Amino acid sequence: PLDQEPVVSKFEKLPSGTQIADLSIGRGPEIQEGSRVLLDYVFRRADGYFVESSEKKDPFGFVVGKGEAIPGLDEGVRGMKQGGTRRIVVPIKNSYTCGVKNGCPGPIPSEFGPRRQIERQMNRVDPYNYFFFEVSAVKVVNR
Repeated sequence: PLDQEPVVSKFEKLPSGTQIADLSIGRGPEIQEGSRVLLDYVFRRADGYFVESSEKKDPFGFVVGKGEAIPGLDEGVRGMKQGGTRRIVVPIKNSYTCGVKNGCPGPIPSEFGPRRQIERQMNRVDPYNYFFFEVSAVKVVNR
């Protein structure tokens, strides 16, 4: 499901600069402020280089709007429905501004290599640099 060709290929640019494109529309509850979500994800650098995925671990869980996910991801999942898949292009300024240490917004890779890749990208002086996520909403709970 995470490597299927897109159904909708046009990206929508959000006010922050984050861009989103739905690959498939889910049929479950819609993600909104305060939703508790579980996401399967594939995370890549702007050059397409693989950083990490949730394939061999638990999905990434967070509450939308609570600062538990990097800002671009928190904003980019809003409006998705459970079961849907979306591509999210996150500009560096909307990503790991806190760093990759424990306690910072995630998803935070557990291994040194992926953490180091993120740190290197954050230190690059390139206004067009970004991170690329492909996420699938596994579970959405609204209160």
